Amino acid sequence: MIAVHESELVTAECIFGTQRLLGLLDAFSGEIEGVRSSGDIEHIHRMRVASRRLRAALPLFRTCFPEKKFNRWTEEIQRITRALGDARDTDVQIAFLIKLEKKKSSQKDTDEYTGTTSEWSDAESILLSRLQKKRSKLQNVVISALDNLEKSGMVADMRESFTNPLFGIRRGRSRSSSYGIPPVAAARISRRLDVMLSYERWVHDSDAITEHHAMRIAAKKLRYTMEVYAPLYRLGLKKPLLRVKKIQELLGELHDCDVWIDTVMAMLLKERSTPRVTTSSKNIQAIRLGSFRQFLSEREKERRRLYRRFVRFWEALGRARIWAELRRALLERIRIKFRLPGKRIDASIGPAVSVLAAQYPDGILHGHTVTSLALTLFDDLVLLHHMKAHERFLLECACSLHDIGWKYGQKGHAKRSAEMVISDANLPLDVTDRGIIGLVCRAHRGNVRFNSMGMFSLLTTQEQDTVRKLASLIRIADALDYTRSGSVGAIHCSDTHDEVIINVSATKDISAEMARAREKGDLFTRVFERTLVIR
Repeated sequence: MIAVHESELVTAECIFGTQRLLGLLDAFSGEIEGVRSSGDIEHIHRMRVASRRLRAALPLFRTCFPEKKFNRWTEEIQRITRALGDARDTDVQIAFLIKLEKKKSSQKDTDEYTGTTSEWSDAESILLSRLQKKRSKLQNVVISALDNLEKSGMVADMRESFTNPLFGIRRGRSRSSSYGIPPVAAARISRRLDVMLSYERWVHDSDAITEHHAMRIAAKKLRYTMEVYAPLYRLGLKKPLLRVKKIQELLGELHDCDVWIDTVMAMLLKERSTPRVTTSSKNIQAIRLGSFRQFLSEREKERRRLYRRFVRFWEALGRARIWAELRRALLERIRIKFRLPGKRIDASIGPAVSVLAAQYPDGILHGHTVTSLALTLFDDLVLLHHMKAHERFLLECACSLHDIGWKYGQKGHAKRSAEMVISDANLPLDVTDRGIIGLVCRAHRGNVRFNSMGMFSLLTTQEQDTVRKLASLIRIADALDYTRSGSVGAIHCSDTHDEVIINVSATKDISAEMARAREKGDLFTRVFERTLVIR
């Protein structure tokens, strides 16, 4: 992420973010006294969920806060979430056993007529006793964590920061526009969706327990990110949010079964390995082993039932094309307040691009050189790539902005350049054009993995093809000014059936530039299926 100074904190994104974070903080702090009293397990449940939401949302707006303060908050939230999580998981297990006991007790009379038994087993009694003792100890851990939270002053510090997002800095200046927020939201939600969908290949594998658990965590993070940005969209992404919540719940129930199965299997193995010295102790062992096996069998049966239910639901979502609908919503269902006020023409965007490029003044000359070279490549190869004037303009913007991430240092600057393009508050560009320009900036160097970039998944097949083509051109142009010396005077391109030839003229030795251009021409070769010759 981009580190910023306090003088840069006043943005529409930060104002939006602090409003969202304040609500999450209120939900979190409002449960503290209830958790202390331990009278109702729902208090710890609600506080745990609130802490998770806060923990998921805070990094989305980390650039809005001083780094030390952000890191301190994150550490405190992680500690309290961990303490709450252990206690809540134990509460859920205890509640399950108590519910199971009541269910079996209510069935006991009926079972007497059928000759079966639903009596409370040794395994269930042992589990409940152990869990209740564990929960008692965990309450002390929770109280200690709450005491440390109070001493840290984190809640008051966060509330002050969220209530006054300007931090007393630059008061009276006009706020930036808010149409830089939806592109950031779209990229982040899309990336979270991509992560969840990366586990789809494991959906039909009933034994992929680790992958199902990871998919649940991915669904949870997707849901929380969608909830943070929901106010940006008409209907608040209500329909896809409900679907993601259902996935999380189904996978959560599967995970609960997996935890029970692992726990009871461990107890079963321990019981079997315990030596018995008398006949009576052997009989007790046999009874316990039987009860453990019965409980284990019930949990395995329940897992199979839940797994089938999850698969049916997932397949139904696929038939309904719910994920394609979500991606369209991120682009098309933005509320008027956060949309560009009318259609902008390319000529009106140039000044805003220049202002953004000026954030890294040392790169302006190199940007001009790369722009000239890339546009020459574009114009000479128009019969090869078949792109139009608008795509040429997007390439021009990307060339001007591809190095602005250097403002915060060389390492990772391509990724930061893309982030700055996508999130800039004053670029009069819609989400799609910002995405294309940002992706081209991101791909101007390094290994190109478009599918790992959230914004890429939002684009149509044609737009994705445009990104690949423009990225292949900027990579060559950037390489031809590798030493930032402007040594390349002119280039001329021609293409044949199986190769593209770039003739380069220069005023100095450009062996380094030529070598770099051949190396970075890898994407061009893949995209256009032509051998690239640079001479």
